[in-house]
Amino acid sequence: MKREREAQLAQARENLAKLTDEVELAIHTAYNKLERTEQMLKVSEEVVALRSESNRVLQQELLQGAALKSQAAMAAAQEYDAKALLLQSQLNYSQAHDEFIYAMGLTPE
Repeated sequence: MKREREAQLAQARENLAKLTDEVELAIHTAYNKLERTEQMLKVSEEVVALRSESNRVLQQELLQGAALKSQAAMAAAQEYDAKALLLQSQLNYSQAHDEFIYAMGLTPE
């Protein structure tokens, strides 16, 4: 009876160690993803700022006759593309944040 209980205790400790390792790995993985998506979000914000300024300058040049309509249209399209990338980055970050919270054993907001 005692040996059986000791074996059960040893098995429980082994299961606990395995589970602890799995949780630590899940948290570490989720945290790394959160950091990556946060960096991508920052880059996307910078790209939007640059594309918006470029578009602003080209629209002004178009009004002054210093740029072609096609150049201004391209600048506007690039700004919209950058904004779409920013929205995707925001979504990815939000999902990564929720995955991290879940890995920590909490409920996402």
